[in-house]
Amino acid sequence: MIKIFITGFRHSGTTMLMSLLNAHPQVGQIEFEEGYIEFNRSRQWILMHASRKVPNLKKYAWGEKIPWGTRKKDVNGKRAITMINRWLKLFKSQARVLHILRHPIDVALSGGREKVGEKDWEFITTTVPKVIDYTNKHSRCATIVYEDLLLDPHTHLKSIFKWLGLRYDKKTVERVANTKLKFGKINPDRAFAYKNKNVNKEVDYDKLIERVKVRL
Repeated sequence: MIKIFITGFRHSGTTMLMSLLNAHPQVGQIEFEEGYIEFNRSRQWILMHASRKVPNLKKYAWGEKIPWGTRKKDVNGKRAITMINRWLKLFKSQARVLHILRHPIDVALSGGREKVGEKDWEFITTTVPKVIDYTNKHSRCATIVYEDLLLDPHTHLKSIFKWLGLRYDKKTVERVANTKLKFGKINPDRAFAYKNKNVNKEVDYDKLIERVKVRL
C-alpha cells in the first residue's frame, strides 16, 4: 500500500489535510510531524515504527506530515525539497507526496496576525515557488490548493483519493468531507480570509497556481 507524505508551508492546511486523510477507511495513520523522514532514518527503521501504528501496511496506507517555513534551511525550499526527495527514494513506487498550497497572505496572517511580517513574507515568496517547481518534476507528487478544497471539498477529495489509488465512491467522500477538524468541519469562509483585512501586500496567486503541474 502507498506511503503518503504531506507537506506545505506552515499554516497552509497540512493539519487539515492530514485529518481528512486519516478519516479515509483505507488509511491506517498519517503521523503528525514525527520527523521520521527529516532525521534521515533508514527505510527499515521507518517501517518498523510505522508497523507499530499500522500492523498491516499491505492493506492500509501510512504516512507523515511535516510543514516548513520557520528555519534558515527552509529558504529557497532546501529543507522541504530534501524531505520530499528522501521520501521518493525510500518508498519508490509506493511513495506519494501531497503538497498543499494556500494564498501567501493568508499564510502570513495566520494565527490572528494583523500585519504581514517581512521575514515571513521573504520565507514564503522564496520557498513556495521552489517547492512547486521541484514537485513538478516527479509524477508521484501533486499539489492541492487549499481554497479548492474548502470551496468544493467533495470534488477535490474525490480527485485526491483517486490519485492516491484509494477508494473514492460517493459514500466514502461524503464521510471524509464531514469529518470534524481542529476548527470544526470544512469551512469555506476560511478561503481568502485576508480580503476582510486591510493588507498592504500583493501577490499574483493565480500565477503561482499556474506553476503547478499536477493540481488535485
